[in-house]
Amino acid sequence: MLKTAFSFLLILACTVTGWAQTETQPAQAPKVLFQRDLNHGFYFAPSLQLTRFQGNSGFTVGGRGAWLLNSKVGLGLAGYALTTQNNIGEIEETNNAFLQIGYGGALLEYIPEPDKLFHLAFPLIVGLGGAAYTDNFSDNQNTGNYSYEVYSTDAFLVIEPGVTAELNVARFMRLGLTFSYRFTHGVALPKTTDQDLSAPALTLTAKFGRF
Repeated sequence: MLKTAFSFLLILACTVTGWAQTETQPAQAPKVLFQRDLNHGFYFAPSLQLTRFQGNSGFTVGGRGAWLLNSKVGLGLAGYALTTQNNIGEIEETNNAFLQIGYGGALLEYIPEPDKLFHLAFPLIVGLGGAAYTDNFSDNQNTGNYSYEVYSTDAFLVIEPGVTAELNVARFMRLGLTFSYRFTHGVALPKTTDQDLSAPALTLTAKFGRF
């Protein structure tokens, strides 16, 4: 009986001692994305993009602008517009219609190792786009005022994730090449669907700012 009681007291003492040691140990701080005080920066970036719309290759021009947190996280806006002619053929109103596209929205970008000379970045664009069927651009009596007739229009959602190979050219400039894929939803034009506007893209971007 004494032996049993002594064993019980010994186990209880060890448990209390371990609990006391655990309680006196300082709690570890949780791991977070930003381990130090925030540093702020920004950039503006004109862009040239090669992509496909309705099975045809074309160029879009546009740009990005973002506020940078610790040089690693960018929050901003991005947008692109198709600049090359995309002939879709006959529709009811005309024998020679062209597809016009523009899209843009919020930009979220993560740059894991921005201080390396050559590094990767991961941009994500989430926003809206607009598509239209028009006739060809025409000069109004050689006055320099260009106009065209719009036949059909539609709006759609856009999500475009990507990965960028980026080079630090100077303290104020970075040059990047982005491979991305544009997902569209809600396109309902007579000869154009979501599949026609969803496509990969290759974008050349020059960032200027405070990194």
